[in-house]
Amino acid sequence: MSVLDWFKGDAPESNLAAPAVDSVEQLALYEKDWCPYCERVKSVIQELGLNIQHCDINEPEHLQALMHGGGQRMVPCLRIESEPGLFYWLYESADIIAYLRLHAAVLK
Repeated sequence: MSVLDWFKGDAPESNLAAPAVDSVEQLALYEKDWCPYCERVKSVIQELGLNIQHCDINEPEHLQALMHGGGQRMVPCLRIESEPGLFYWLYESADIIAYLRLHAAVLK
């Protein structure tokens, strides 16, 4: 991936093993207010017109869910619920943005 791809939020589809979903209700973005990578993802969410749940990890219950489910404290992280109770945790802002762009038409 080139630096220009990174700034645009493009990532090769082959890097995206995340399951496809058909509703934004199956997604949640774990974030922090001051995180520039989170801001980058949130700007794309707004650009795409998606209404995704936001979970600030400064709140203990969201941090605990992220650590327990995803295994890392790193943000941004997109939680994808492919089936009830079955979650996939997608880290890295470029991968999250590529996933959202790829699936935006279905998620609206």
